[in-house]
Amino acid sequence: MGWRERDWAKWTDAERERFLGSSRSPAGPPGGPPARWSAKGGGGKRRTRRETLAALILIAAAVAYYSGALNRSPQRTVNHVIGPTPYLRLPHAQPMTPTVAPPITTTMSGPSSVPRGTYMTVTGTLPLGVSGPIIVEGQWESGPWYELASTNASKGGFRVRYTLPRPGVVHVRLALPNGDYAIKTIRVT
Repeated sequence: MGWRERDWAKWTDAERERFLGSSRSPAGPPGGPPARWSAKGGGGKRRTRRETLAALILIAAAVAYYSGALNRSPQRTVNHVIGPTPYLRLPHAQPMTPTVAPPITTTMSGPSSVPRGTYMTVTGTLPLGVSGPIIVEGQWESGPWYELASTNASKGGFRVRYTLPRPGVVHVRLALPNGDYAIKTIRVT
């Protein structure tokens, strides 16, 4: 179907003025190529298909460049999880995540059954360079965890004293500053 058979080519000047803002007919001089007109009115030259395609390619390239799709150089970023040490991350790669060892859980030694109101004392040493708060928590049966006592480790060692005021089976958990735990289940009579 040629351009002269299209519906828009058969519009009257009034229809063309209403929809496109121009009353100029697309038909050029007889026997010559059709005249080009713009929707803004006036006699501006309409872009060719090649010019439009070139403009779209340039726009797409600019968008891709600024979005980082074409930037193949490594980006220097800072990983705030492991500290302010910079590392290189390649585009389109999965971000590097530090591998964190799961907490180590050890069992505390001591009596497995004590009378109600007994004061318990836990002493221990921490690895070299580890210091911070030590928290003792207790859970009766399957209830919530309660803080029983806390202290700060100093010079690599700690001593914390707590009481078991309620009867029943209590799970005692000692949270260490490096993320590890020491646990013990005690029957309080």
